[in-house]
Amino acid sequence: MDNEKELLKELEGPIEIIDDEGNVNEFLYIGMTEYDGKSYAFFQPCESVEGADPDEVVLFELDFKEKTLIPLEDEDLMDKIFEKFENEYYGEYVGEDDEIIS
Repeated sequence: MDNEKELLKELEGPIEIIDDEGNVNEFLYIGMTEYDGKSYAFFQPCESVEGADPDEVVLFELDFKEKTLIPLEDEDLMDKIFEKFENEYYGEYVGEDDEIIS
């Protein structure tokens, strides 16, 4: 449990993520969700990243034991996790009479 608290505390401010070409980009932690027994964190770029949509969200699996972020490559899994996160996120801000438009 301590590793979980430590990792989540480290995610509070902008974090630096190094891409495949060695470029360092800053991201802000948006939130977290659980899916199929694992925890996943969502990040958004602090500045525009070349070749990326400014509204793009980056998704990582959280490894609390090793206190690391694990990149995901399975597009179907990412879609399922993002859909769950969207439903959770919008569920907090949308009333029963409001309609969610995707």
